[in-house]
Amino acid sequence: MCFLTRVDENLIKKKSKLIGHDEIFNSCKKVIDLVHGSDRELVDLCDELDIRSINIFYGETGTGKTTLSYSLAEYALNKFEVETYELKFQDIITTELGKTLANFHLAYEEVNRLCSDGEGIVLFLDEFDRLLVDRQQSNEVSEMKRAFISLMDFFQSISIERKITILATTNCFDQIDSALKRRFSFHYKVQCDDLALKECKDRISKKIPDSLDYTIPEGYLESSKTIAELKQKVRSDIVKLI
Repeated sequence: MCFLTRVDENLIKKKSKLIGHDEIFNSCKKVIDLVHGSDRELVDLCDELDIRSINIFYGETGTGKTTLSYSLAEYALNKFEVETYELKFQDIITTELGKTLANFHLAYEEVNRLCSDGEGIVLFLDEFDRLLVDRQQSNEVSEMKRAFISLMDFFQSISIERKITILATTNCFDQIDSALKRRFSFHYKVQCDDLALKECKDRISKKIPDSLDYTIPEGYLESSKTIAELKQKVRSDIVKLI
């Protein structure tokens, strides 16, 4: 059974419509260049400083974490021809005794096989908090604890020379065990600022046909905290007009 699913290039391009977050995007791009590029001059320094392309994006729902991940995947694809895969935790976790840990190990073997050609991969870990929360919770069984430790060891084993980029997203960063957080080289809080909301408003406005005779109210920008909220307001208006 395969636990990694290849993400289609057309889907990556479709979902990589980044709005805002230029600073985070550019920072991640630099590390992707170090990891997947041919210049190995800084390898020793990167090892010393734990500079690896292992990233976790956190923040409220609708702030653009997943879109940011797809945009970085598109960058890696276009510049280095690196393919993207998604790891499905829901397929790995099972109630069958001893199977969960074995499944994690099989998933790691898949990653190693995919990286064996020297090109590396981009690995999506979307909604990372769904299954991997604080290991001290009373309802967590011993096998899940072993799987948790196994995952930390896997992260720790990823050197810059393996050419792996990990893009994890979560809405509940505070709930993730601190030991696991330390395995990520970079933590980025993704927030939706006024510029991102305005860019989103402008993009939607360009797609509204004149026949609808509709203009997005300016008040929607002030009352929306995320892009998802802004789209929800406009979506409701459009449906009423159709």
